Amino acid sequence: MKPTIEIDLDEDTQRRNFRVTPHADDAVVLKIAGIEVEIVNISALGIAFRFPGDAKKEVYPIQLAFSTDRDYLIACDLRLIRKEKPEYAGEFENVSERDISRITSLIVECQKREIRRANQPDDTSEVDVSESIDK
Repeated sequence: MKPTIEIDLDEDTQRRNFRVTPHADDAVVLKIAGIEVEIVNISALGIAFRFPGDAKKEVYPIQLAFSTDRDYLIACDLRLIRKEKPEYAGEFENVSERDISRITSLIVECQKREIRRANQPDDTSEVDVSESIDK
């Protein structure tokens, strides 16, 4: 099965943003105001996440930690643009072009890893050992 790649068309800026849902093996961690949350998907310009509580502010400080060619920690602000409890989405603010480039590299790396996982044989298949080699 091929990985799903979503393209969001931002009506205001007419930009196309590739989004990816990180796999558990991708080791991407998002902390909002110091609280670790579950990532729904990520693009170079923003991120969607699940949080059981109420997000009442418009802007939160975040930390995004991940590994591609090395370990990265990006600290910036997140302006919430969608609040549909328990799922929220926001756009990165006060983030450098270098960090946006690093997030883009993360997205490409997640896509490559997903393709590799999809191409690996299923390890759950059972081997029939009931027949003896010495017949």
